[in-house]
Amino acid sequence: MNVEKEIEQLKYQIKLLKFMVNADDFPFYMYALDHNFSENQVNALMKVLLAMNYRLNQNAEESLREYHEFNKNDDQLKSLLHRFGIEINEIYKEELPSITEFKHYIHRIFAHNDINAKHLLLSLQSQHYGKLCEYLLHQLEDK
Repeated sequence: MNVEKEIEQLKYQIKLLKFMVNADDFPFYMYALDHNFSENQVNALMKVLLAMNYRLNQNAEESLREYHEFNKNDDQLKSLLHRFGIEINEIYKEELPSITEFKHYIHRIFAHNDINAKHLLLSLQSQHYGKLCEYLLHQLEDK
């Protein structure tokens, strides 16, 4: 099979998979498929959200604090974020997360796409980091 036919076949298979994925149960994954996010982009976004969520919940359990302290020195995480021009100390700063900061990260991670912060947060809200997404969406409404 030549490359063009393989690409055409892959596109069709993705289309079929989209019919199988329940967008109500997995809105972020459908959003990622619709916007052609790469695995590295999704992983970087999840790591940024994880750190922002940790900062929002300052009274985290000891095990979570240890996990995030470990992450601050994780070379793989540093390498992943570095691909998008994000330094690890940026995501682990000592302040509450903000919508401005979130927009900055999505601009860095998805530079080739025009990603709407509100739509992205809404797609994430029921699937990942609901409290953080609600917090950031509230800041969007206040502007």
